[in-house]
Amino acid sequence: MRAPVPVPAVKIGASQHQRCHPSKGKDMVKIDLPADRPADWKEAMLRKMAEVLEKYRSVRLFLDICVKCGACADKCQFYLGTGDPKNMPVARADLLRKVYKRYFTLGGKIWGRANEAEDLSETVLREWLTYFYQCSECRRCSVFCPYGIDTAEITMAAREIMAAAGVATKYVTEVVAKVYDAGNNLGIWPPAWKDNCAFLEEDLKDIEGVDIKFPVDAVGADVLLVPPSADNFVNTNTMIGYAKMFHAAGISWTTSTYCNEGGNFGLFLNYANLKRINNRILEAARDLKVKKIYWGE
Repeated sequence: MRAPVPVPAVKIGASQHQRCHPSKGKDMVKIDLPADRPADWKEAMLRKMAEVLEKYRSVRLFLDICVKCGACADKCQFYLGTGDPKNMPVARADLLRKVYKRYFTLGGKIWGRANEAEDLSETVLREWLTYFYQCSECRRCSVFCPYGIDTAEITMAAREIMAAAGVATKYVTEVVAKVYDAGNNLGIWPPAWKDNCAFLEEDLKDIEGVDIKFPVDAVGADVLLVPPSADNFVNTNTMIGYAKMFHAAGISWTTSTYCNEGGNFGLFLNYANLKRINNRILEAARDLKVKKIYWGE
């Protein structure tokens, strides 16, 4: 029998210093978010929270039905790694649940803290930015929840609400902005993508002695290939493998400089950018008039 994972001793505040570098400025504007936190940031967050609760009713359900049994606590790698109790999925969700109760439930509006409700404040926002960005949305906690609560969806909702007030991590917003600028989250411009595909053609011919193409922006191909982020610049053997497979099968294919890799960091920011990045793949497929999309990552 496999030995159980050792549960760390609780270390209150152990990871509260792990704050993300906040994003602001031109990258935020590119992804349709406020460049800076507005004066009415609380109102903006509460408006977005109301929208999220209405549109994604599962979020409200998950906030309401949790009984705080703690089955998720030792399933989170962030809690296991830090010992910080606010990295327990149930406690992280509580950061959002308290504000939800204060503004969107009768008990919270009437009894406030007596009903485990809390006003939205600078302190609360700081905790949100700290702990909701210490969740990777892996959903391991949801596998072990007896109520089927998807804590990752609560994390996504909290980031969505923060983003509406111009509060997000610089890393994620920079990556999303690169997709719209260059066609991928690595910031590789179309000429560089084409040049690397040409290099792989030469490399493959030297190795195999066969003239196998790596088409780019080819209209009317059977397949649009949207590979994982690293395949054309790090895992080049995988990219070569795609080309060999298509060649052997007699399938015409292409990549697109408009959308040439499948990573979607909108998942870690908000629903609007998650959808917008995914739609770029469909737009590229329509523009190139392909029959199918092979979509990695």
